[in-house]
Amino acid sequence: MILGLDMATKKTGYSLLYDNGSLFECGLIRTLSEDTKGRMLEIYNAIEKIVQSFNIRHIVFEDVPVNTHSNIKTGKDLSVLQGVVLALCFRYNITYTLYNPSAWRSIVGTYDGTREGMKRDVQKQRAVELVNRLYDLGFVYNARETKTKLTDDDRAEAILIALAYIKEHGGEADEV
Repeated sequence: MILGLDMATKKTGYSLLYDNGSLFECGLIRTLSEDTKGRMLEIYNAIEKIVQSFNIRHIVFEDVPVNTHSNIKTGKDLSVLQGVVLALCFRYNITYTLYNPSAWRSIVGTYDGTREGMKRDVQKQRAVELVNRLYDLGFVYNARETKTKLTDDDRAEAILIALAYIKEHGGEADEV
């Protein structure tokens, strides 16, 4: 099984896909801690529980484009979170793939190379629309409610990140 992650420190989308691209499960890891260190530990524990509960053979997540973050603290926090997931990969001997955001979006077809297609809201809306078409999920994207439970873009992107890997590699886990 392949675990796809759309990571953030307050809420992280996850997906579990079979090698053929069919969806087993998706969800959202929401953190409660006020401090970043506590949120990292919550995410580590939640992902570890998923790893222990399922036969995860490969984890796919976004690489952190640190140089494009307008907020250096956010870029740093996401880099640390990436290290948290890598620690789990090393601990459980799980292979992994890191994708630049534009790379996985190109593979699944949500990024069209246009300036309009680079806008955050457009990317998230397209991700939700694509998973709805592919998996008949009924997800919604609400640009004004990204901090609440009223949008499904994190789960949609977690699905598509894993699907990009499957499309590119045919489900075969490569050593990284």
